[in-house]
Amino acid sequence: MRLFKTVYVEVITTLSEVMPKQDVEKIVRAMDKVDQVCSDTEDRMFLEHPDLSNEYIDVFYGDVRNDTRTDVDRKVVKMAHEMTEQLFEGGGRK
Repeated sequence: MRLFKTVYVEVITTLSEVMPKQDVEKIVRAMDKVDQVCSDTEDRMFLEHPDLSNEYIDVFYGDVRNDTRTDVDRKVVKMAHEMTEQLFEGGGRK
């Protein structure tokens, strides 16, 4: 989720410079729905796994370019970077 959110913020920012305002607003509304799904998933994760510490919120929130704060944060950011490499540096589908 963090990788996706990092990418979509950049996409919306870039598109807002070239697209009509109404079209950007449509994309923002779609991303608001994604944010709601993320929030719902976070709630469910903590309900189903009450033993998890609050550090696991880092799975859902934050930017993959910022300094990491916890072990969970480092793990999530590492996974996001690995996924990026697979997707964009020749390791994805051919």
